[in-house]
Amino acid sequence: MEHEAGEEHSHDEFDSFVVELGLIADPSAFIEKLKPIIAEHDVLRLKGFADIPGKPMRLLIQGVGARIDQYFDRSWAAGEVRCTRLVVIGLHDMDEAAVCAAIAAAV
Repeated sequence: MEHEAGEEHSHDEFDSFVVELGLIADPSAFIEKLKPIIAEHDVLRLKGFADIPGKPMRLLIQGVGARIDQYFDRSWAAGEVRCTRLVVIGLHDMDEAAVCAAIAAAV
């Protein structure tokens, strides 16, 4: 792509996909297991929420690079399906199947 100054550069292509999981019984252990998965698969961003047994609120999970933040953001809404959903964002050549399998194994 050429800009006004005549400089050319390319835009990397990004892909994203959703990983759906069940209950996360040990959120601290799950977060720790996500860190090497993120590093190994060059995940750029990970965001979503988790269903923690016995908790009335969703655990919000946001990762940028190796840093992962987590906190309970809000109560599950009436009629809302409780689940764990994470959006994974990376470069277009990321191995979606391998990332999904690794995250599922981290539960």
